[in-house]
Amino acid sequence: MLFRGPVTLILLAAAATATVAGGAMAADPGSASVAFDEAQALSAAQRPADAAAKLDRAVAMDPTFADAWFALGVARRRVGQCPLAVTAYRRYAELRPTEGEPYYGMGLCLRSMGDRRAAIDAMEKYLALEQRPSAQKWTDNARAVVSALRAEEKPTPAMAPLPSPPAPPPTQPPAPSPPAVPPPTSLPTIPPAPSPAAGIYADAQSLRDSSRIEDAIARFQQAIAIDPNLMPARAALGELLLKIRRDDQAVAVFQAAVRQNPGYALAWYNLGFTLRELGRWPAAIDAYQAYIKLRPTDPDPYYGLGRALQRLGRGDDARIAFQTYLSLEKRPSEDKWVKQAQAALIELGAPAPAGGVR
Repeated sequence: MLFRGPVTLILLAAAATATVAGGAMAADPGSASVAFDEAQALSAAQRPADAAAKLDRAVAMDPTFADAWFALGVARRRVGQCPLAVTAYRRYAELRPTEGEPYYGMGLCLRSMGDRRAAIDAMEKYLALEQRPSAQKWTDNARAVVSALRAEEKPTPAMAPLPSPPAPPPTQPPAPSPPAVPPPTSLPTIPPAPSPAAGIYADAQSLRDSSRIEDAIARFQQAIAIDPNLMPARAALGELLLKIRRDDQAVAVFQAAVRQNPGYALAWYNLGFTLRELGRWPAAIDAYQAYIKLRPTDPDPYYGLGRALQRLGRGDDARIAFQTYLSLEKRPSEDKWVKQAQAALIELGAPAPAGGVR
């Protein structure tokens, strides 16, 4: 259940005031869209505080503008204004109750605010709603955060029971003991113990989110040294190195990850992507194919596979990869890549997809 705190009430009151005092402004959803577009440009220019100001205006003009509420949560979290971010994420969750994304940012903010229990609840809500294979990076991170938060919880020691008074001497023979109950055939499942490096991994994520890049890299490496099986830490380190264009180091991290755990799909995908960025087409194809064996219904690897095959002049194989991608990709948010895959098929001499390039 979501609760509207004082900040939410203030924002909604502001929206109501804007509607009454500036009817023309509130009645024009296009104005909110313009403010939203301007905020997106400011966010891309690494100006989150200015973006947040634009988004405040957008949601004041249109309190049902769900995407603006989500972007406002992201912007407020980036500038360290977590209480305001949580309010925005909750408003988005009210408007889009079946989507998990707001609960991830909400959980990170609640952790920063010291509300451990609420942070765990938010992350578990995210994990319950997020089912897309392409979101494995974030679900892995969410599980690691929950593990770290649970490791920090200290159960209250139970009070020792008072000793029982001595029993009086029996006045009659004791009743026969009931027959022994056979033990259960299977034991209850015991949840895995938290990683010993969970706290360090969570600290590394916070450092990364605060743009303390070198400190974050050192902490990710420390977490991996303590627990080599903490695969989300390996994936996060490789992705951070890739983001700052240390591509060769990222490749080494992803290669070490798949050696440690060949069944960790995300590392194979990241390895394929990075190798393709470096122009190492045959190795990229091998990595994408390893990922596909683990996640055959995920559309993402087929696009990268098609590009790598196309670069090597393997037109027939590239066409099959792009056609498979288009048959699997149903997400409206991926329309850009759908168009590019359709254009690639035309370049490869395949018939134009039904309806043309959308």
